[in-house]
Amino acid sequence: MNIDCEIIDSLKNDFNALWKCSKHGNTLEISVPYLLPNSTLFSLFITKQGNRYIACDGGSITEILEEYCALPPDEISSSLAGMARKFSVKIGQKENSALYFKDCTDLKLLSSIAFDVANFAIMATSSLVSVSSDDFLESPNERFETKAETFIRAIKPREFEMATRKEIQEVPGFKFSAVLNSSSRLWLVSYVTGSNLTHFRRSLNDTAKSFQHVWKSDISGMLAKTIPLVNNDAGGYLPDKLKWQFDDLALDAHGPVLKWSNKERLEEMLA
Repeated sequence: MNIDCEIIDSLKNDFNALWKCSKHGNTLEISVPYLLPNSTLFSLFITKQGNRYIACDGGSITEILEEYCALPPDEISSSLAGMARKFSVKIGQKENSALYFKDCTDLKLLSSIAFDVANFAIMATSSLVSVSSDDFLESPNERFETKAETFIRAIKPREFEMATRKEIQEVPGFKFSAVLNSSSRLWLVSYVTGSNLTHFRRSLNDTAKSFQHVWKSDISGMLAKTIPLVNNDAGGYLPDKLKWQFDDLALDAHGPVLKWSNKERLEEMLA
């Protein structure tokens, strides 16, 4: 039996059958064919306030993560805030539960914001439940180190050699998160993270000091770049309270401070 594009009619009928809508006062609850980690369909809530159309998760993200995510609450909140920024999703509050939403004033844009909120809900819950089930016994710092190391190994040039958590003989007392070398050139990466402000500040200061020393050492001529990779999803990432420390870190690193949310830039920095 041959297969052709007429099968799309069957697929459309099956998918359309999964869409359900019910009205609660001035709010529509729409069940969409997106599966949450508990294998239930995601419900999107749409309401109108004045001239604004609002699409939100109705608190389901919080409910799913409270039940299925083993990460500490502050880390969940921090990670969600970081993801929400990437999706341009706003965060509201209702009855001690966070609501994630987007809004618009043009009805033609309602489909777009609804699609964004649904995608955000599935991505956020799936990724956090998956991470917590795989490595919930690790500390937040260890989880970040694992993610960062995996990412660097994936994007580094093939000819680069890489070592992790390595101390360099010329700079005793400091371990660099990742040491990469090629053709007698060195790229040093240090992770800056911490679950609270005190730990984050300590990590930031240690990184600045290690870069300061390595640029004054005998191997400074081999250095291509020293890269501070900042976990801006960490609970201790409070940039307003750390501005001058970040400014000093950039000076000691002889280059930019790279946020984890901009990690794709690391590939060009290793070129």
